[in-house]
Order: sequence, then structure tokens, then C-alpha cells
Amino acid sequence: MNGKDGGAMMDKEVRTSEEEIKVQVAKELVQFRIRNGFTQTQLAERAGKRQSQIARMESGRANVSFKTLDEIVSRAGGKIAIKIEG
Repeated sequence: MNGKDGGAMMDKEVRTSEEEIKVQVAKELVQFRIRNGFTQTQLAERAGKRQSQIARMESGRANVSFKTLDEIVSRAGGKIAIKIEG
């Protein structure tokens, strides 16, 4: 295996990890919203976002910054907890 192949594998691993994180964030956001009795529209209104933005985040299709996620969750009365395993 040459250096190029190793780099491609690392890129693929990073992309896979990023996708897994996006899916997990999406699941957590949906669970948070439901647990707190919000519709997507209600959560969006509290967070100052559009319902379509919340829907994209919940689908795992959006690249959500930590800042944006924190704004949404905190404005809806929650807080973010991060767990690093390994």
C-alpha cells in the first residue's frame, strides 16, 4: 500500500465517522424535541430558526455547527452533554 492509499482510507474513515456523528446528533435532536413535547415548528420558533432547518437537522442531512445546536437546545430549555469514548 502506498501513501496515497493510506490517505484515501483515512479520508473514508473520517467521512464515515462524520456521517455517524451527524446521524447521532439527528437522533438526539428528535428525541429531545419529542421528550419536551415540541413539534418541529414549535422548536424552530423557540430557537429562531425555520421549521425546514429543524427538519434537515433531524434528517441528518444538515451540517450542524456546535454553536447552532447549542442555540437550539438551550433556547428550548435543554443543554448539550458530550461523551467521548475510547
